[in-house]
Amino acid sequence: MDLYGNSAWPPEKRASALLAELSLEEKLAQVQGIFPLGESAYRWESIRASVPNGIGHVSTLEMRCMETLEEAAEWQRTVQRIVMSNSPHHIPAIFHMEGICGPFLQDSTSYPSGMARGAGWDPELEEEIARDVSRQEAACGVTQVLAPVLDIARDPRLGRYGESYGEDPTLVAALGTAYAKGLHSGETAGRRTEGAAKHFLGFHASQGGIHGAHSELTPRTLREVFAKPFQAAITEAGLKGIMPCYCSINGEPATSSRAVLRGLLRGEMGFSGVCVSDYSAVSNVFRVQHVCESLPQAGLRCLRAGLDVELPSAAAFGAELLELFRSGEADVSALDEAVLRVLTAKFRMGLFEEPFALQGEELRRPVCGGPGRACISIGIPADYIAAQSCQFPGSLLLCLRQIPAAGNAHVHNHIG
Repeated sequence: MDLYGNSAWPPEKRASALLAELSLEEKLAQVQGIFPLGESAYRWESIRASVPNGIGHVSTLEMRCMETLEEAAEWQRTVQRIVMSNSPHHIPAIFHMEGICGPFLQDSTSYPSGMARGAGWDPELEEEIARDVSRQEAACGVTQVLAPVLDIARDPRLGRYGESYGEDPTLVAALGTAYAKGLHSGETAGRRTEGAAKHFLGFHASQGGIHGAHSELTPRTLREVFAKPFQAAITEAGLKGIMPCYCSINGEPATSSRAVLRGLLRGEMGFSGVCVSDYSAVSNVFRVQHVCESLPQAGLRCLRAGLDVELPSAAAFGAELLELFRSGEADVSALDEAVLRVLTAKFRMGLFEEPFALQGEELRRPVCGGPGRACISIGIPADYIAAQSCQFPGSLLLCLRQIPAAGNAHVHNHIG
C-alpha cells in the first residue's frame, strides 16, 4: 500500500506523502476547478477532456436544475469516476455547493435567509440547521459547503444584503461559529463536510453599496468589526475554508493580497485551511481590477498571496501558469504549498475512502428522512406547524423554532 493510502495516518502526513509523488501537471490540476453547466454537464467526453490529470474541485451548480435527487447523485458519481480515472494517482475531486439557505438539491430542506435567521438570535438552532445541510449535501457527495456568510451588513443598497446575519459583529460571530460547528460535527457515509466562510473581508463595506467595488477601511475597523466573525469561527469552530471577497481593500484586490491572506488571515488570525476564490475572482484581478500584465501573472500573484484554488474553472491557473513553473520563472514552492492544503482537506473529508454519492434508500434517508419521515421540532407539534403554514403562507416558520427537515406533508420541506 502507498503511504498516503493508509487511513490510519494523519491527513497532513498522507498529503505530504502523496504530494511527493505528483507531477507538475497533477499539482496544477489540484488547484483548478471545472464548471459543468447546462448541456455541457452531460457531455461526458468533454468533461473527460477537461480533466486530463484529474481536478481539484467540481462546481455542482447544475444540480439545482436536476429533477430528482437520484439524478444529482448519479451525476456526482459519474463525474467523480471520470476525474479519478484520469488522475494518475486516482485523486478524487471536492464537489462544492452553496449552503446559506440549504442545499441546491431536490427534496432537500430550504431555510430562510441569513438576515431572517439572524433576527432569531439562536445559535443552537443555527448549529442544527448546519448539521442538516451537512448531512444532505454529504449524502450527495458534496463535501465543501460555501457557507457560512460572515459578512457584516450595514448598507442595504448592496444587492446581497440579505445573505448576512446582520450588522453586529458579535451576532454574526455567534451564529456563524454555530453554523461552522454544525457543519463539522459529524459525518455521513464516511464523509465529513467543511465550510468555506465568506466573503473575507469587508465585502459589504464597498463604496456606494456596489458589489465588488473598493472598501476603504482602517486597520482597526478591518480587524475589530469585519474580521471578528471569521476569527471566532477559526478559533472556536476550527474553520478550515475561506473564500476572499471580490472587493479591493484599501486599493488592493483581496484575492491577490498578501497582506490580507497571508499577513492577516494566516499570520495574525492563525488560519491553516484552504482559501478558494469566489467565482472568476482570480481572472477579475487582471480583467476588472487591472492588476498584473497578464492572466497567468495575476494567477501567480494570487497563489503567492495565499490563495489555493481558482474557481469555478481555470483561467489564470491554466497552461500559461504551468509554463511559468516549468521554465523556472516561478518558484514551484508556492504551488506545492497550495496543493498540500488541498490534498490535506481531501483526506480530512474522507474522500479517498468514500468518494461517491449514496444510492437508493441510503441516499434518501439522510436527505428526506426515508419512509414515514417526520418533522424535527423543538417542543411544537407538527400539526400546529402545518396549520400555521396554511394560515400564513410565506411566513418564517423558523421564528417558531421549527426545523422542517422532513415530514409526510412535503409542503413543509421548503420554507424560505
